[in-house]
Amino acid sequence: MKLKVEHLNDKGQIEDIELNLSYLQFIKHLAFAGMGVNRSPYNSFRFLGFMFEFVQYWGPEPDHFSIPEIIFNDPTELGQISNKIGKALADFLSKKIYGAKYTHNYEDAMVQNGYPIKGERPDLYCDTRSKQFAVEAKGFKASTVSANKMLKHKSQSRKGPVQVHFSVASVAYNLYQAPSVKFHDPIGDDVKYSIDINNKLIALYYRSIIDSIKQLHLEQSEDAERIPNDFIAYHLPAIYPKNKVYLLLHESIVSGEWDQVEEFNPRRTEERYDTYIDADGVGLCIR
Repeated sequence: MKLKVEHLNDKGQIEDIELNLSYLQFIKHLAFAGMGVNRSPYNSFRFLGFMFEFVQYWGPEPDHFSIPEIIFNDPTELGQISNKIGKALADFLSKKIYGAKYTHNYEDAMVQNGYPIKGERPDLYCDTRSKQFAVEAKGFKASTVSANKMLKHKSQSRKGPVQVHFSVASVAYNLYQAPSVKFHDPIGDDVKYSIDINNKLIALYYRSIIDSIKQLHLEQSEDAERIPNDFIAYHLPAIYPKNKVYLLLHESIVSGEWDQVEEFNPRRTEERYDTYIDADGVGLCIR
């Protein structure tokens, strides 16, 4: 799928970008965007539920998302689906444009910083391993987004008590005709990188994934061919009748050596339509 992006940087310059988005990329960012760090038995069901549910919204059209007939006249559910798509695209662009290695729920960052969860705040807290930034993520069916609405979303991205170097408004629109995103970056602040808090969020994030694997009783698969070196594959319940779907984890995630994941560079992995590995060392593949 082609994704058109209008990137407004902190210097006030607009850059038009066109990116390719595969289904595996989309579903990985959808399922893991702000997944939450709580070690809950429901994390695994949330992840698998997204993988099963959103096949219908990807649909047969490669150029845009699809609206199933069952919700075609239901504005409430369509709005909810659009916002989830917008959050996935915000996660994807935070990593693609600003080099985020990890994205967390903003609320998780509030808790780790000792703040109560109240008041207005953005959606995502992102970590590049040298800077932290916040993202307000939205998604709409509408064909355009006005300048006034973008100012409102940019204002929302700045709210919240956690200190960040900058904040971004990511607003996806025209999702069911020609998916586009306005990715606007307000001017940031000179703050200190929160190494202790960010390291704790990373550890909680990976433990949440490992716990989900244990709760689903997934075993390491030996029959997955052409898996990239240093990765471990787990066979997921069938989504496509004729294909097997695997969750891929960098071996250092499985061994609990989180610091070694930072050395992983996703650009060195082989780019294939049936395999996608994100910057956090978590990926998916279809065989």
